[in-house]
Amino acid sequence: MVVNTNIAWAAGLIEGEGCFTSHTNSPYFLMDSTDEDVLRKFQVVFPFTTFRGPYNHQHKEHYKPRWRVDAFGPKAVIVMEAVYDYMGTRRKEKIDQLLKAYKEKL
Repeated sequence: MVVNTNIAWAAGLIEGEGCFTSHTNSPYFLMDSTDEDVLRKFQVVFPFTTFRGPYNHQHKEHYKPRWRVDAFGPKAVIVMEAVYDYMGTRRKEKIDQLLKAYKEKL
Protein backbone atom coordinates (compact mmCIF):
# COMPACT_ATOMS: atom_id res chain seq x y z
CA MET A 1 0.00 0.00 0.00
CA VAL A 2 1.30 3.44 -0.92
CA VAL A 3 0.93 5.72 2.09
CA ASN A 4 -0.41 9.22 1.60
CA THR A 5 0.99 10.87 4.72
CA ASN A 6 -1.62 13.66 4.77
CA ILE A 7 -4.51 11.20 4.59
CA ALA A 8 -2.81 8.92 7.14
CA TRP A 9 -2.36 11.88 9.50
CA ALA A 10 -6.02 12.87 9.06
CA ALA A 11 -7.13 9.28 9.66
CA GLY A 12 -5.17 9.13 12.91
CA LEU A 13 -6.82 12.34 14.04
CA ILE A 14 -10.25 10.98 13.14
CA GLU A 15 -9.51 7.71 14.96
CA GLY A 16 -8.92 9.65 18.15
CA GLU A 17 -11.27 12.61 17.83
CA GLY A 18 -13.77 12.00 15.02
CA CYS A 19 -17.11 10.32 14.54
CA PHE A 20 -18.87 8.67 11.61
CA THR A 21 -22.64 8.52 11.93
CA SER A 22 -25.78 9.26 9.94
CA HIS A 23 -28.10 12.23 9.94
CA THR A 24 -31.44 12.08 8.15
CA ASN A 25 -30.33 8.74 6.65
CA SER A 26 -27.21 10.22 5.05
CA PRO A 27 -23.60 9.70 6.11
CA TYR A 28 -22.25 12.34 8.44
CA PHE A 29 -18.69 12.94 9.61
CA LEU A 30 -17.78 15.24 12.45
CA MET A 31 -14.81 16.03 14.60
CA ASP A 32 -14.54 18.42 17.55
CA SER A 33 -11.39 19.80 19.10
CA THR A 34 -10.20 22.58 21.35
CA ASP A 35 -7.22 22.93 19.00
CA GLU A 36 -8.34 25.23 16.20
CA ASP A 37 -5.00 24.96 14.39
CA VAL A 38 -5.26 21.17 14.14
CA LEU A 39 -8.73 21.35 12.59
CA ARG A 40 -7.56 24.06 10.20
CA LYS A 41 -4.75 21.72 9.09
CA PHE A 42 -7.30 18.90 8.71
CA GLN A 43 -9.34 21.18 6.48
CA VAL A 44 -6.30 21.64 4.21
CA VAL A 45 -6.42 17.87 3.61
CA PHE A 46 -10.22 17.87 3.15
CA PRO A 47 -11.04 21.44 2.01
CA PHE A 48 -14.69 20.67 1.31
CA THR A 49 -15.44 20.08 5.00
CA THR A 50 -17.26 22.79 6.91
CA PHE A 51 -15.41 24.58 9.72
CA ARG A 52 -17.55 25.73 12.65
CA GLY A 53 -16.96 27.54 15.91
CA PRO A 54 -15.79 28.59 18.29
CA TYR A 55 -18.33 27.13 20.65
CA ASN A 56 -18.15 28.14 24.30
CA HIS A 57 -19.68 26.28 27.21
CA GLN A 58 -22.45 28.41 28.65
CA HIS A 59 -22.22 27.13 32.22
CA LYS A 60 -18.55 26.20 32.38
CA GLU A 61 -16.61 29.33 31.56
CA HIS A 62 -13.29 27.72 32.52
CA TYR A 63 -13.62 25.24 29.62
CA LYS A 64 -11.67 26.03 26.47
CA PRO A 65 -13.64 26.95 23.33
CA ARG A 66 -14.03 24.16 20.79
CA TRP A 67 -14.27 23.99 17.04
CA ARG A 68 -15.75 21.46 14.64
CA VAL A 69 -15.24 20.22 11.11
CA ASP A 70 -17.97 18.20 9.49
CA ALA A 71 -19.17 16.82 6.19
CA PHE A 72 -22.57 15.51 5.16
CA GLY A 73 -23.77 13.14 2.44
CA PRO A 74 -21.44 12.73 -0.57
CA LYS A 75 -18.73 14.83 1.10
CA ALA A 76 -18.77 12.56 4.15
CA VAL A 77 -18.48 9.57 1.80
CA ILE A 78 -15.31 11.08 0.30
CA VAL A 79 -13.77 11.37 3.78
CA MET A 80 -14.81 7.82 4.69
CA GLU A 81 -13.41 6.29 1.52
CA ALA A 82 -10.17 8.30 1.73
CA VAL A 83 -9.31 7.25 5.29
CA TYR A 84 -10.78 3.73 5.23
CA ASP A 85 -7.52 1.78 4.83
CA TYR A 86 -5.97 3.60 7.80
CA MET A 87 -8.83 3.05 10.25
CA GLY A 88 -9.14 0.46 12.99
CA THR A 89 -11.61 -2.41 12.87
CA ARG A 90 -14.44 -0.67 14.73
CA ARG A 91 -14.40 2.43 12.53
CA LYS A 92 -14.10 0.33 9.35
CA GLU A 93 -17.21 -1.60 10.40
CA LYS A 94 -19.07 1.67 11.01
CA ILE A 95 -17.99 3.04 7.63
CA ASP A 96 -19.08 -0.21 5.93
CA GLN A 97 -22.49 0.03 7.61
CA LEU A 98 -22.99 3.69 6.66
CA LEU A 99 -21.85 3.25 3.07
CA LYS A 100 -24.04 0.19 2.56
CA ALA A 101 -27.12 2.04 3.80
CA TYR A 102 -26.25 5.11 1.72
CA LYS A 103 -25.75 3.12 -1.50
CA GLU A 104 -29.01 1.21 -0.96
CA LYS A 105 -30.81 4.53 -0.64
CA LEU A 106 -29.47 5.88 -3.96
